[in-house]
Amino acid sequence: MKRDLTSVITEIKNGKGARCLLLFGDDLQVQETCAAVIDLLVSKEQRGFNLERFDGRVAPWEQVHASLMTPPFLPGIKVLWIENAPYFISREQKGELGEKVLQLWGDGKQEEAGKLLIDLLVVEGWTQEQWERTAPGAARELVKLLGVEDGEGQKELAEVDALWAFCKSQGIDMSRRRGVEAQGLAELLERGLPEWGFLLLTAVQVDRRMRLYKLFDELGAVFHLGLERDRSGKVSRENLLEFINRRMRQAGKTMEPQAREMIVQRAASDLRSLSQELEKLFLYAGERAAIRAQDVEVIFTDQGEGWVFDLTRAIGERDPWAALSQLARLISRGEHPLKLLGAIASETRRLLAARQSLDGELRGRWRRGMSYPQFQQQVLPQEAPVLTRNPYGDYMCLLRAERFSLSELCRYMDGIHDADFRLKSSGVNPRLVMERLVLGMCVGEKKTTAAARVAQ
Repeated sequence: MKRDLTSVITEIKNGKGARCLLLFGDDLQVQETCAAVIDLLVSKEQRGFNLERFDGRVAPWEQVHASLMTPPFLPGIKVLWIENAPYFISREQKGELGEKVLQLWGDGKQEEAGKLLIDLLVVEGWTQEQWERTAPGAARELVKLLGVEDGEGQKELAEVDALWAFCKSQGIDMSRRRGVEAQGLAELLERGLPEWGFLLLTAVQVDRRMRLYKLFDELGAVFHLGLERDRSGKVSRENLLEFINRRMRQAGKTMEPQAREMIVQRAASDLRSLSQELEKLFLYAGERAAIRAQDVEVIFTDQGEGWVFDLTRAIGERDPWAALSQLARLISRGEHPLKLLGAIASETRRLLAARQSLDGELRGRWRRGMSYPQFQQQVLPQEAPVLTRNPYGDYMCLLRAERFSLSELCRYMDGIHDADFRLKSSGVNPRLVMERLVLGMCVGEKKTTAAARVAQ
């Protein structure tokens, strides 16, 4: 990209630069940027006359062009906002589009997945007649188009079949899908837009090799509003924290470090969903400025694997009631016991490493019940061991490790191995195996000591 978006927004505000803008990437960022551009160009009082919105998937280019060429009813700029512009999709993107369709469907975004599937079929040259004569249950006709391997199981075929049936139920008219009208837009850009017009486009997918895309790029009028993601496709921790902190400032709220960490654990890769959960959290807090960990636990819907985090945290805090409650919640949600056992094993290994550090290199520097500011001042400057992905996570892990002895943690690793054997080879109820393990880890030597005292 030739320029950053901030400079382009400034130019738009000053009436300079290109009279068009193409945005794609993260849906929430795209929508917020569109709203900011419209706020700059069209006052709220004039939007009934000087702002027109089109769905690019169904609006013929001739209609869009005619509207753009018509002067605005009121003095000022006339903005045409074309959403879901299909002009930047090519056949070379078939693999990317198929992957995106399945991702949207898997995330529960049925309408978005269905629309993108139709875009893909249009690019592939499907006609309305071909669409109508293809019967529901035609999953195998789509597996190659969507990039599903022939060796995939029945679950994948069933998902594709469900997607197909959903699209059929929508009564889609493919003859109105205009995925190949890029030529008219390209000619308009080369001639220049009328002095009163501004063209704002958003796209779900773009092929940067296309001539039309390159025309926007040459004008410095195309921007990808994406976030850095890790290999699994999740938004990076740094970007999540930046987004959360920005929303906190806008709402005039503060947040406990533990509450912020819980949100990061529970957040998914969709910023719109994260934004909605944060709004619920702010409403729940009301006029109270500080967001607490218990607020997050009550209100914030788990979008990732946060409930697993809640389970391991409850075990680390030796809270049997909370741990058994979280275990029951996860099992009722359909989480496999072996997956939960793996999470417990990972947490136990972290606690074991933390306990060894407390008994070794941190002896004399760590004090029982140390606050986080004290940890930052007295431990971090001397290169504390890395137990998690961030200093606060290390601090909380060390706090939890205080509750266990080294011998206990070693014994619990043996118990985890025994539970793994039972889950894989015996006919014992898996829930009972997990409950016994969790209860034993939470109670541990406390129970033995209490029993001994009673006996005395």
